Amino acid sequence: MSHSIIKERFNECAEEYDKQRRALIPHLDEFYATVADLARSEVPGPKILDLGAGTGLLTKQLFKRYRRAELTLIDLSENMLNMAKQRFEGFPNFNYINGNYLEHDFDNSFDIVTSSLSIHHLENRDKKVLYGKIYDILNDGGIFINADQVHAPNPQNEKEYQRKWWEYIEEGPLTEAEKKAVLKRMELDKPATLEKNLKWLENIGFRDVDVYYKYYNFCIMYGKK
Repeated sequence: MSHSIIKERFNECAEEYDKQRRALIPHLDEFYATVADLARSEVPGPKILDLGAGTGLLTKQLFKRYRRAELTLIDLSENMLNMAKQRFEGFPNFNYINGNYLEHDFDNSFDIVTSSLSIHHLENRDKKVLYGKIYDILNDGGIFINADQVHAPNPQNEKEYQRKWWEYIEEGPLTEAEKKAVLKRMELDKPATLEKNLKWLENIGFRDVDVYYKYYNFCIMYGKK
């Protein structure tokens, strides 16, 4: 599915995105808090890049930890990015890029690169390309944290992943129309298995590769340059 369709779908849901996140992602606060906890840097004001930053929900947690950080947010959806600009209005240490992080040429390096619930939209070959690109733009000792969805290692496990996820959604406050919109956005999902993701990171050269959080199909992957 083309990047233009991804952009269109997320432009459509920008205003409702924050409210829906909590209804769609189990243990959302713990999910993002774990990323912020892992985002350790010896640099007092690290350069942080958030890939597929959306409305800045994850970036907000990183900014709480590093008030002196230089934060760069990139997203395909201009509507989502506009919501992030409103969230961080008045703070001078934010940069915004409306574009495709797979194709964008970053003109500086970073101490921390994060992503949340975005990379699973890429084809597997593009995931590997992106991981290599992230490695190249990280400073030595820099870290990459990917909070994302994964596919199960076999059909039965995947059935359990989807059962649990949809039970959570059904118990939440979303209307039937919102659930239909969610199913439409799920058509964009192309998650790889956790094993494949970790192996790609290791093959590229990341060290200390690990998974620090996993709840069914939601997990947090980590690697250091």
